[in-house]
Amino acid sequence: LANDGTLKLLLSTCDYEVIECVGIPTEKRLTACLSSQVGCAMDCKFCATGKEGLKRSLKASEILDQILFIENEMNRKVTNIVFMGMGEPLLNYKNLISGIKKITSKDGLGISPKRITVSTSGIPKMIERLADEPIKINLALSLHSAVEKTRKKIMPFSKRFTLSDILDSIVYWYRKTKRVVTYEYIIWKGINDDYEH
Repeated sequence: LANDGTLKLLLSTCDYEVIECVGIPTEKRLTACLSSQVGCAMDCKFCATGKEGLKRSLKASEILDQILFIENEMNRKVTNIVFMGMGEPLLNYKNLISGIKKITSKDGLGISPKRITVSTSGIPKMIERLADEPIKINLALSLHSAVEKTRKKIMPFSKRFTLSDILDSIVYWYRKTKRVVTYEYIIWKGINDDYEH
């Protein structure tokens, strides 16, 4: 538990794997930061999760369980959700969508899709597939460099997806959803902090 009330939970799965989720409170909101996988295959150089590799994807029920644990421990209802914990959400697409349907349905948790954000490292065809879903949520792109060479160094998996391809998928996303994309950017001195970046 942090001084500002943020609570990080380590949860054990039925097969004894460990995942993490976080409850981030403000006066009017409780944001749940959820994991989508046990570990991660992306191996971004700045992320500890990638060092352990991908063990498996979470089931939809395991995604929902994280919300219930946060609500139980913090004694209030979750109002907002970000898929920004362990794993690449778009590589667990089926369970991600199934979980989101339960989260947004009236007989589920009844949270508005406008209050859900999926953060991705950038998989163009999956971004487009998400844009085609009837449930319109928000998208955040873990960018960290707009220079191809630099991005490939800090996010090695991106060798498979050019920034041009990602840009095309983001344009497609906006045309389909009319929802602005959030860009996530960690600044490292001497790596991605000059005017070119």
